[in-house]
Amino acid sequence: MNFYRLSGLFNRLCGGRSDQTLCARIAERFGAQCLFCRAMSRLIEPNHCALQLAKWHSRQEAKS
Repeated sequence: MNFYRLSGLFNRLCGGRSDQTLCARIAERFGAQCLFCRAMSRLIEPNHCALQLAKWHSRQEAKS
């Protein structure tokens, strides 16, 4: 299981949307500079949560 799927699973377990990752949800709610997002930037990739949020927004616009 890759990190993207794990993040989506955690998001659904926390009551989030099924098409969104936990990282994108946290960045949307608290901003991409919160402690969680800064930790993910160091562990996964720079600006990980902001990138996930941008990807999620682009998928939402494509659906419209």
